[in-house]
Amino acid sequence: NHFNGGFMDVVTELFDTGVYTITLNRPDKKNAMDSALLQGLNDALKRADTKSPQIIVIRGSGRAFCSGGDLIEFNESPDPGKQIDGMAECLHQSIMLIRNIGAIVIAVVEGVAVGAGLGLSLACDLTLASKNTIMNLGYRRIGLTPDGGGSISLPRLIGAKRFNELYLFSANVNMSEALMLGLVNFVCDENEIEVKLAEIVKNLLSLPMETISRFKNLVNNSMFSGLEGHLDMERQYVKELGAQPLFKERIASFFKRK
Repeated sequence: NHFNGGFMDVVTELFDTGVYTITLNRPDKKNAMDSALLQGLNDALKRADTKSPQIIVIRGSGRAFCSGGDLIEFNESPDPGKQIDGMAECLHQSIMLIRNIGAIVIAVVEGVAVGAGLGLSLACDLTLASKNTIMNLGYRRIGLTPDGGGSISLPRLIGAKRFNELYLFSANVNMSEALMLGLVNFVCDENEIEVKLAEIVKNLLSLPMETISRFKNLVNNSMFSGLEGHLDMERQYVKELGAQPLFKERIASFFKRK
């Protein structure tokens, strides 16, 4: 079953034999999160929930996962603080859905996972990545703090010192390092992604699925406790920083450099 996600199909959906695939579909922008894509992702996750899939796959088109928030939308907004606030709210609803949905959620990460794109991948239960992928928190480059749960999931996964380093230096993480740090589960060549994904899905479906919602509750209690309140704090801070004139200047200078 194909579902039209609306919003000019910036998110596409496919439901087949227990697997619901959600594809971020702005390949020319490396699937940057604008308002339409964020709303499309949220709607797709809600639709997926009604179908009771056993597995949800979240991926990007054009061999990119997600390059983070759409800086063009920030730049063109008359009120970036308000714009970012609304976008963060929508993203955070999706993060909560991923954590609370009774399906195994797999991120398939290719090319780039930057900023909120990285946060989105970390919210998923498992991550399959192509070898050539680069991860980066990215926010500090434009004068923002993390959102999308990045500042709760990352330090809990890798410890405060490494998290501080990744944010403060806006450092790239390659996939051998990501595998070592526990940010991804599987790494393969980009031309092997589909075969590896099919193998992972087959292996997951061969085991009892009635444990999954309870298992995720246990993971949420141990690894994501306090998530909702933390997301609210992340949203508040990006709203405050985005409302400052300095943010508008930083975005403008970013485009001048390009």
